[in-house]
Amino acid sequence: MRWVIGFVLAAVAVTGFASTFVAGSALTRDYAVSPAVLSFLRFLAAGGALLAFEAASPSGRRALRVPAKTNWFAFCLLGATGTSVMAWCVFAGCQRVGTANASLADALAPLMIFLATAFRSRHVGWSGVIGLLCGFIGALLVIKVVTADGFNLETYSTGDLYILLAALTWAIYTVWGRAYVARMGSAAFSVWTMLAGAAIMGLVLPFGDFVWPRTPQTWGLVGVLAICSTLIPYWAWNAAQKYLPLTVLGVSAYFTPVAAVALAVLFRGESATGLQWAGTFFICAAACVETHRMRGAARKDGAQT
Repeated sequence: MRWVIGFVLAAVAVTGFASTFVAGSALTRDYAVSPAVLSFLRFLAAGGALLAFEAASPSGRRALRVPAKTNWFAFCLLGATGTSVMAWCVFAGCQRVGTANASLADALAPLMIFLATAFRSRHVGWSGVIGLLCGFIGALLVIKVVTADGFNLETYSTGDLYILLAALTWAIYTVWGRAYVARMGSAAFSVWTMLAGAAIMGLVLPFGDFVWPRTPQTWGLVGVLAICSTLIPYWAWNAAQKYLPLTVLGVSAYFTPVAAVALAVLFRGESATGLQWAGTFFICAAACVETHRMRGAARKDGAQT
């Protein structure tokens, strides 16, 4: 049952994160809103909404309590890394490349998570490596790095560097934030990291010439970004960490480019090639391999106890 809950939460998170690239591309490319402004508004609105929701009930207020011995400097730094800095990099990438290519951030994040967990001396077997490689190949097909003509690297620019940095910051947030989620719960972790990220980004805005949303339609899209692409998926991602190992959760992020391409086709009129959809096969294979491996490990541990 824990696996079912974990996969449902991961699916909600993946779909929500995928919509970030569609909304981000529309806001930065069609409406010329600055990435830094979007990052600030995204987490200020999402963090504020979640704070108000939790504070409305006694149980919610208890859930927002932070352990007394929390290192606030490290916590705020981690929060800013996984929220405002990551989002700023994603939106800067969306501004320079298409929706599908911008989803490279989530295609690379599982590999970054794998490397980070290996760095922290957590055991990852060969089947885990195979699953991650299958997912990575599938992601490369989905985002059109691998095409019928070979590797397509000619159009890559500074936008891709932003995307790489976004993947790195998200891996740091996921791996090093796990301990905080275990100590304080997903609600408190989500609220305070979002607000910490918004506060730090807010300190940057007065020192630049940034473009803010100008029309009701643009502000409405920012609201969708804050709720559907931020509040719900961040809470679901943090909550899923209680039910799924990091490697399984990391592999689930490979589905984000698939969802991003599907949403781009539906809402932005972008097209998808046969190779892109073939990439979904590798992504599904990666998820199946890793799920089978972790279930086998769980049964083995249960037999030993």
